[in-house]
Amino acid sequence: MIRALIVDDEPLARDRLRRLLGRLGGIEVVAEAGNADEACAAMRTVPDLVFLDIEMPGEDGIRLAHRLREADLPPAIVFTTAHADRALPASETAPAGYLLKPIEPEALRAAIERAARPNRCHQSRRPTLTVRLGREELRLGPEHVVAAVAEDKATHLYLLDPADSRRREAWIEPSLNELEERFDGQLLRLHRNSLVNTAQIHSVSHHDGQHHCHVHHLDEPLMISRRAWRSVRDALEE
Repeated sequence: MIRALIVDDEPLARDRLRRLLGRLGGIEVVAEAGNADEACAAMRTVPDLVFLDIEMPGEDGIRLAHRLREADLPPAIVFTTAHADRALPASETAPAGYLLKPIEPEALRAAIERAARPNRCHQSRRPTLTVRLGREELRLGPEHVVAAVAEDKATHLYLLDPADSRRREAWIEPSLNELEERFDGQLLRLHRNSLVNTAQIHSVSHHDGQHHCHVHHLDEPLMISRRAWRSVRDALEE
């Protein structure tokens, strides 16, 4: 299933494209946006593919495409436009496709097939997470994540500084589900409100009917839910 974001300032155009995608199957529209700011916010859903209108109020689709290419997990981009003369400037962003409105189903299908092919951008980028700490900006790989705990509608991230391996902490917007998906298979769910890097697990204890996970660089253990216990046990046995 390909996760798609539709970006178009015209609601009717978004509705039509969503219907066409529904008929094709294999596509999940995870978010919609009417301008560049909304599109950047919607990138938290980590789409695989962005259908991007070129002519929009404010920042146009071509400028936005350049920004999306710098994302931690850059999506494939298919431009949608009613203006054939914008194809050449749009090509500078190396899009996976270019669709003229009104979009025809066969052209849409062909663009999706091209977008689904591996490209150099996706092959060369491993999953990372950018975190701001004051004036610093850290780009973290999964090996730098110690644990993540959901607290007060935000995520409390425990991390190791890539420069000197010091333990640090940050409050970030991505949810546990988003982190789990981004670092697929590399972070282990302990509880509905916590994830841990399996490489950072020190030991597991059991007291008063409750399992706890003791983690390197954390002062207190994290609770393991009954539902998660089996997967935690299996991970430790591997």
